[in-house]
Amino acid sequence: MTLDFTLRDVALRPSDSDHPGPWDLTFRQGRLAFHRPAPEDRRPRLFAVPGFWDAHVHLLHLGLSRQRLDLGSVASRDELLSTLEAYARAHPEKAVLWAEGWDETAWQDASVPQQAELDLAVPDRPAILCRVCGHLALLNSRAAAQAALRWPDLDPRGVLTEERAMGLATIWPPTPAEREQALLDAQDAAMRMGIVRVSEMGSEGAADAYLGLLKRGTLRGEVLLHFRPAQIELALRLREEGWLERNSLRLGGIKVFADGSIGARTAALAQPFADGAPAGRLLYGDAELAELLGRCRAHLLPVAVHAIGDAAIEQVIRVSERIAAQRGRQAGEWISLEHAELIDEAQLERAARVGMRLSMQPNFAARWGQAGGLYDRALGEKRRARANPLRQVFDCGVALVFGSDGMPMDPAFGLRGAIAHPEQASRLSADEAVGVYCGLRARGIREWAPHSPWNLGCENLVLFESDPANPDPRTGFRAEARAILQRREWVLAPSDDWRRQGVVHDE
Repeated sequence: MTLDFTLRDVALRPSDSDHPGPWDLTFRQGRLAFHRPAPEDRRPRLFAVPGFWDAHVHLLHLGLSRQRLDLGSVASRDELLSTLEAYARAHPEKAVLWAEGWDETAWQDASVPQQAELDLAVPDRPAILCRVCGHLALLNSRAAAQAALRWPDLDPRGVLTEERAMGLATIWPPTPAEREQALLDAQDAAMRMGIVRVSEMGSEGAADAYLGLLKRGTLRGEVLLHFRPAQIELALRLREEGWLERNSLRLGGIKVFADGSIGARTAALAQPFADGAPAGRLLYGDAELAELLGRCRAHLLPVAVHAIGDAAIEQVIRVSERIAAQRGRQAGEWISLEHAELIDEAQLERAARVGMRLSMQPNFAARWGQAGGLYDRALGEKRRARANPLRQVFDCGVALVFGSDGMPMDPAFGLRGAIAHPEQASRLSADEAVGVYCGLRARGIREWAPHSPWNLGCENLVLFESDPANPDPRTGFRAEARAILQRREWVLAPSDDWRRQGVVHDE
């Protein structure tokens, strides 16, 4: 399609506060040349955003999950077991059975299957079941026997958490062909949701998979690639060789886990979980974490630190303050606090003083933050009510980005969590939420201007036929991108129907 065109009756997200109604937009050579308000009697026929940035996602893992048994929709332990057994019978060719995405928090009986039950469902080969959060996995006896060769002290019940749950792909790795196809599928799915930039958070084998697509010219959008602490030397080598300085592939930083998840009861809390589970645990001591962050800072490597519980958040801020005191405030600006679900007001003020960025997941609030939901049961009403305080974070002026962690990946669902947060005091407006999801607050309050994406000369937009900030519940709060212009090229061209309808006019 030509790069000289006019779009008629377009609602802009985030909108220009002076004129929230539809606009007519004219592009020349893929750049916005001029815009004018549409007549007052015309209603929006298209909705435009500058392109979503999923600032926390495991895109490769999501693609691999599509090649495996999806347990995301099972409604009980019995249904999980019967689904697993039927899948095993239907796929005798699979030497190892992977099942992904189960979430017991919506079941009437929230107990998870025991290893003996998994053995009855899959008696003849290894079976690995990964919880939706990725911080908990269950193994049948055959899988546990093989995993015990790596970890002799493995829990005999076949229950794995944290590093081991997330390291199972090192025991049963996908083939290069499986990784490549998984990444191709996942990036296409992201594009259909209007996601043009992702922060890939260190999935096992991700570097090889992304480099393979880059070399073949099939990498789409923009990827900020994160590495695990054990891969620091690899990150430095690839940066030095220039592989991480491309438009489509750049260095994101080093991904560090300070604690686990609320669903797995491994988040590090200041007080025990409300249902009697222990208070989780910190995955690093202060000195160990300081050494790791200091090493990254010395190599000018940004750091993204996963910290969900208030005890983990406190540790990361405390260590960051010490580094900033030694090396100046700028040292803190290399640190992104990932999730920060239970950050309190005092911690937020300290994070802002150090210059930390917060990367939060509003879809967590939409999925688990309702009264009576997972957070209520795990944290109690008081802590649940202060979880994911998006409005407070936005108002304090700290740098803020949104991601999904793939639960689910769709920004429309995440926007629902920000705009209709279960706690009214934590809600953002539609334009604020879309702006954060597009990266307009990535450098803090000094970057924020609701209309700034639509200045003349802009060369990026994603077009929807419905408002992604107000999706239809009948679609599962999902919205599909219908056209994408990125860096003056049509990644996804508008349909011919739009031309026939007069919504798109080629100049």
